Amino acid sequence: MPSYRISVPGPRNGWEADQMRVLLRAQLKRMGQTGLDWDIEEIRMGNRTVFLLFNHNRKKRMNGEKEIQKSLGMTVAEYIVTVNEPHVIRKIIQRVFHFRHPDDSRKIEQYALHLLDDSEADEPPYRKRKERMARQVMRYLNQHHVLAVDGFFHFRLKHYRDGLIRLVEHAVDEFLLEQEYREFIELLRYFVSIQQPKCSLVHVLHIEKRQFRLLDRKGDPLQLKDMGSIAQDLLEQPFSHEDLIVSTLLTVAPKQVVLHTQNPEENVIRTLEQVFESRMTLCDGCSSCLPHLRR
Repeated sequence: MPSYRISVPGPRNGWEADQMRVLLRAQLKRMGQTGLDWDIEEIRMGNRTVFLLFNHNRKKRMNGEKEIQKSLGMTVAEYIVTVNEPHVIRKIIQRVFHFRHPDDSRKIEQYALHLLDDSEADEPPYRKRKERMARQVMRYLNQHHVLAVDGFFHFRLKHYRDGLIRLVEHAVDEFLLEQEYREFIELLRYFVSIQQPKCSLVHVLHIEKRQFRLLDRKGDPLQLKDMGSIAQDLLEQPFSHEDLIVSTLLTVAPKQVVLHTQNPEENVIRTLEQVFESRMTLCDGCSSCLPHLRR
């Protein structure tokens, strides 16, 4: 008689059964290396695949009961994260937040999975989610030796599934922000394309994290006769807001921009590169800009 029965939906040659088979065999192999030998068999019951786990040595079975429960807990948790989690996230995107377009749904799903990966070590409620699920499965197997994985997921992990809804909500917010950002960049590109250039070259010095200075081709503070006094005042001092540097460059509309920075990965630099595209050249430290950048 088997000690445990673990079942998943679908036939023995189905994807769900393949995933569980690989995970179970890997866990049982690790257990075998510690002297705890368990056998595994498979049967089909209706539209389900059932994995039967045996240990014919009663003494070893009793001594290794906690270990097999722990191993099965880890296996089931890994299966849920691999098989159930992406499917549930897709359903939440479509049914709760009503995103039907495949491209939008795919991007939101990618955001959600990325958030889960990033939060493994950092953020509740997803931190160490597999370990928490494994403990729940282990407690269940301490009382029951028959486990339908999909049923356990739907009826015993409600708190976890509610957490996935909050996760998708966060992913939707990220997606909408990125969408707004792309539309903003497209609008700025349009403004650049229709503006009449007021000078041939502008040097942009990225002095500190959010401070900039604009210089003309000779390295002097930029002077434009047809700009208003407020804009001219801005050009004569470092300014510390991303929207100001972007709007000022749009007003100046130079044919060419040389951006001097030692932090090219910052968001404002990324924005400027996307707006001015081929007009912009990036400098990470030349003889002209280093004295300014090191102040």
